[in-house]
Amino acid sequence: MNKHKILLVDDDDAFVESNKDLLEAYDYEVFTASNGAEGLRKLQEIRPDLMILDVMMTTRTEGFNVARTARETPEGQSIPILLVTGVMKAMEIPDSLTSDNKWLPVDRILEKPIEPATLVKEVNKIIERKGEK
Repeated sequence: MNKHKILLVDDDDAFVESNKDLLEAYDYEVFTASNGAEGLRKLQEIRPDLMILDVMMTTRTEGFNVARTARETPEGQSIPILLVTGVMKAMEIPDSLTSDNKWLPVDRILEKPIEPATLVKEVNKIIERKGEK
């Protein structure tokens, strides 16, 4: 069986490297991008089983735009998006973000910093759900 492919889009090198190693240890094939444009390009090329996406990269809201743009492409419509971000703390947003079909079309939102076990659990859950569809 082929390995499940994950696209990790984040500009924090330490976060990318540690989580790439973590997910590869769980037998995922991990591709990385350091900004939204590169992430969207790789989304088209790789067609991953899951995209893990940061919000604050080139701009403070880049990840939100990437999620919306991804959903507008045929390839990106069916790829689950896991938003892993510190935007709520950084921008002092009092409540948690909620996904919806228009403004924030993601499957799950997790706040940074994230425990490695939590990330793996969420990734496994999303991949399993995608396999059931």
